[in-house]
Amino acid sequence: MSVINTSAGMLSMLMGFVCSIIVARTLGVEGTGVVAYALWFMSVATVVSDFGMPQAALRFIARDTNEESGRSPLFRNLLKRFVLTTGFMACGIAVYALWQQGQGNSDGAIAWAATIVLFLSYAYASMAINAAQGLGQFDRTASMTLVGCIVQPVAVFAGAFIFGPAGAILGHATRHLPQAFDLGRYFGRPTAPDRKLPKDVALYARNNWFSGSIFALFGARIELAVIGFFFTFTQVGYYSIGLTMSGMVVQFAVFSLAFVIPQFGVLHDQKDERAIATAFEGTIRWLAIVIAPVAIGGAAIAPVLIPLVFGEDFRPAVWPAVILLGFSIAQAMSAVISRAILARDRSADELRMTIAWCAVTTAALLLIVPAFGQMGAAVARAAASLLLLLILGIYCRRVLKLRLPLVALLKCICAALLCAGTATLVLSRLDGIAGLLLAVCAAAMVYLAALLVFRTVPRSEYEPVLSDVKDRLRGLKAT
Repeated sequence: MSVINTSAGMLSMLMGFVCSIIVARTLGVEGTGVVAYALWFMSVATVVSDFGMPQAALRFIARDTNEESGRSPLFRNLLKRFVLTTGFMACGIAVYALWQQGQGNSDGAIAWAATIVLFLSYAYASMAINAAQGLGQFDRTASMTLVGCIVQPVAVFAGAFIFGPAGAILGHATRHLPQAFDLGRYFGRPTAPDRKLPKDVALYARNNWFSGSIFALFGARIELAVIGFFFTFTQVGYYSIGLTMSGMVVQFAVFSLAFVIPQFGVLHDQKDERAIATAFEGTIRWLAIVIAPVAIGGAAIAPVLIPLVFGEDFRPAVWPAVILLGFSIAQAMSAVISRAILARDRSADELRMTIAWCAVTTAALLLIVPAFGQMGAAVARAAASLLLLLILGIYCRRVLKLRLPLVALLKCICAALLCAGTATLVLSRLDGIAGLLLAVCAAAMVYLAALLVFRTVPRSEYEPVLSDVKDRLRGLKAT
């Protein structure tokens, strides 16, 4: 399941990066800023209007689904509320678009109208994805992701080329349509006239909604709003490149961790504390092994990669991107811990921690960004990511009795730093595409060698794999 979901995450990550290049090359810095702003608003509008229904579906749909039909009355109940709340949000955006038209800003009105389509497609796709993953149907999520990723770059290019930023926004919406149209397979008939949600489901949804809304409004990508308020869409365009690249790392982690809440939730319901602790440490370690070279190594090649693929106009985006990429590993680790907290039905605790962290982050951005611009925003975001990881790590240790594998994390980071140093050394001698390819290959070999030297993976975990490979090779030789 993890391999399927990780593969889907890698594909989505790659297509998102390709689309960001298409937008940058087609629309320039300011157009890139407009599209980035729409994508940020899409995620904020979804979280604010979903009232925690997708998260409740992920956690509880498995216990309320008919085994024969595969349909869930609980999910139908959640979706009815979801339709109402997201409908109100869409109407609110439409009113603002009409107001923009009345002010004579036709381009802005069209962009906001396109954002409505983007928001609705993303919102309903998230509902379908959470339902599928809550039922363990990761292969179905992956297949829908594949269809969307095939269509997305073509639609983004055509939309941007013909209609400008609004067309690019509509092109991004096509990425989510296959999953949004898959919602019908999870409906179930109401089993009783009482439409109230079970108390534990309602409480879980409410806490997730509060924490998610606060995080979306004052935590995730709030820099775009702050930079846009104090500066221009051009500055937003520069900063969005770093956010896109670091967001790819976090998105990869989220796809890889789709199994965490359902699996940890089952172990929690079974009161198997030892199994939870083992699964938690293993998940953290393996995610770090995969994420560390992408984040830290990516930061090393960013000074060459960004001007090469996005254009020389985006050179001011380089150093914010380096900072954001380098510290994105902290965000990825926080995603694991957050999911472990939710799986243990501690959503109220996560809400309190989210409120405190978002308050500190927002205050820091409001103080730093006006004076230091996008560089200040990147440094503030990096510090905030480390702070969140520290808060969640301490909570896990003291409350959940779950230990972070700190030694393994340090080994991964040291190996990734050697990887980054190798890439930097190669690029100092040879630049361009050839230099990038050689740097990536050399850095990958150094990273793998460092993992072996540091003994990052316990023998008990890789010996069964080696044994299986040897058995298969012997079988091939025998035939």
